Amino acid sequence: MPGSWTVGGAAALQQHAPTVAVTLTGLVSAWPDSVGEAEMAAIRVVTAEGLGLPPLRPPPTGPRSAPLPPPTREMVFAEQLAVDVSAITAAQRAAWVALHGGVAQAAGAVDATLAAWVSESLPRLRAALDALFGADAWYDPAPQRTPYTRVVRDELRREVALLDELDPVTTELVRLRVARHHGCRVALSRRSVAALAAGTDKTTFEAVDHYRDSDLSAAQQAALALADAITWTPADLRARDVDAVRRHLTPAQAVEVVLDVTACSADKVDVALGTDVPDPDDPVLFEVDERGELRLR
Repeated sequence: MPGSWTVGGAAALQQHAPTVAVTLTGLVSAWPDSVGEAEMAAIRVVTAEGLGLPPLRPPPTGPRSAPLPPPTREMVFAEQLAVDVSAITAAQRAAWVALHGGVAQAAGAVDATLAAWVSESLPRLRAALDALFGADAWYDPAPQRTPYTRVVRDELRREVALLDELDPVTTELVRLRVARHHGCRVALSRRSVAALAAGTDKTTFEAVDHYRDSDLSAAQQAALALADAITWTPADLRARDVDAVRRHLTPAQAVEVVLDVTACSADKVDVALGTDVPDPDDPVLFEVDERGELRLR
């Protein structure tokens, strides 16, 4: 298989998805205008350390910097988003939303929740790539104030959607598996036109829930096991799952699986805020256009 499994996680990302690597750096540095310094630092600590992973770099500190606040109900929301977003309670959500604009759709609530997602999803990505390709040094830019976190998130989704090392069926299975874990109602209600055109049917979709004893290919099972590991045990990927990925996927395909999981996990923002409600008038089929935009059909 082309490519190397020993180049290091950051180098593998740069080699197989250089454009995405740049966008991810932008997400690492994104510090929403509506999030205070102490809160941003707390978000980065509680989300990553709740997973047993090193946190992203906090905002700049200095003599006038506020210390980390003690644990609060609001920070419990951020930690729960990282550990299991489907288990966020109404009380946790209400406390978080009240702190950030009063309604779930408010820009402050969305941006703060995005900050929590970035703070837990990027350490997951790094841990997975390091497990597959070897420990590496990751560039951690200092957080910079920006009103454009949502723009960078959307750019990430488009760039990942344009990657094409994986076949459309495997990509769709990974998307559905991640949606199952997070309980995203919108994502679960949709199906990929490209996957259906490639021969996917209801039986294949249902196999996502029991893939280890299904007729899915060894490569598809390896990809789904990696998606599970990134979701639930990112600090401790099992050797057998890493070995299966190396046996059945190319390095470029493995990077794409990790990026698919990361991009799909952005739906956690809507799940956490309770805004993942399917529109009954929306079609359930979607396709990706030449710009990486999702188009409903």
